[in-house]
Amino acid sequence: MTFHKLTVPLPSRSYPVYIGSGLTKTGTATEFVPILYGQRGVVVTNTTIAPLYLEQVQEWLRQSGYLSSAIILPDGEEFKNHETLMRLYEDIFKAGLQRNSFICALGGGVIGDLAGYAAATYMRGVDLLQIPTTILAQVDSAIGGKNGVNMGAGKNLVGTTYQPRVVISDVDFISTLSERDVLSGLGEVLKYGLLAGDDFVSFLEMNRKEILAREPRSLATMIHFCSRIKADYVVRDEFDRLGVRAALNLGHTVGHALEKIFAYKRFIHGEAVAIGTVASMVLAHELKLMSDAVLQRALQLFKDFGLPTVIPEEVDVGQLIELMQRDKKAEESLSMVLLHGLGDPHLEKALDPLMLKAVLERCKKSQLEL
Repeated sequence: MTFHKLTVPLPSRSYPVYIGSGLTKTGTATEFVPILYGQRGVVVTNTTIAPLYLEQVQEWLRQSGYLSSAIILPDGEEFKNHETLMRLYEDIFKAGLQRNSFICALGGGVIGDLAGYAAATYMRGVDLLQIPTTILAQVDSAIGGKNGVNMGAGKNLVGTTYQPRVVISDVDFISTLSERDVLSGLGEVLKYGLLAGDDFVSFLEMNRKEILAREPRSLATMIHFCSRIKADYVVRDEFDRLGVRAALNLGHTVGHALEKIFAYKRFIHGEAVAIGTVASMVLAHELKLMSDAVLQRALQLFKDFGLPTVIPEEVDVGQLIELMQRDKKAEESLSMVLLHGLGDPHLEKALDPLMLKAVLERCKKSQLEL
């Protein structure tokens, strides 16, 4: 078994990230499970993941001397709310967890957020293990300690920053993802490619077929690339107070607004991020910040991976901009992360609403023309 390892070296709580194939199978637990404060905990998962991997992960934990019970939540973004969180607290209490217990998040971003929030706040904080099962969670949400729940007004408006003890990204989980969930994760991956620059974009261009075929070695390398990028931003701005992590919001200002418009039912997160990233690139080009060549190369990358790039025709752009201004990352003036080139993100503030509206209307077209 080969795997990648990186460390997120934070002053408060450094932790390892392991990426590879077979990391949660029988016989590998001792190598990857850290020494935890207590020996009892819960595995929080959902109705989709539980039949596939819950028993495997509980046995994997048992081999390192940790006993766990299971809490199975409903699957879907619509359940990432206060009601589900309260149910989770009740189930954790019924399972007998004390301060010296642990919570293991086994699932995608929703499970990672809910379990992470619960770990940060139950008994004022218990050990957290992140075992992400989607590309989206492995490359992004499981690393960095951010968690939260949605409110009626928008996504992730309530949350904490609480670092895990370990992140274990087993690429074998990706084999059972739906095609749509794979593409959703790749929407976030391409965002990281654009943030990283030519080397990562070239890797994605050259290994597209292997990635889409879910070849484990290519997936592990891709996830390692993204994890390193995310870890670097987290180390420089753990609590997102210095503006460094703002670059990670590329595509998310429009993406979050699109998700909200359709009540989280039309698009899953990575699809909305892909559309939002394309919109941000078109705006950057309109502002003469991005060259024709870079825009065309980036658009071709999204097309080759089969990701959505177009804002639906029925979207009211005025409503979209209003929701963008309510985004939790918004500042006093309308702002977005724009690329000046590959690997060169900037937070652009005080955007002209009329120009933005014109660009977003243009992004409804199936063929974006320069």
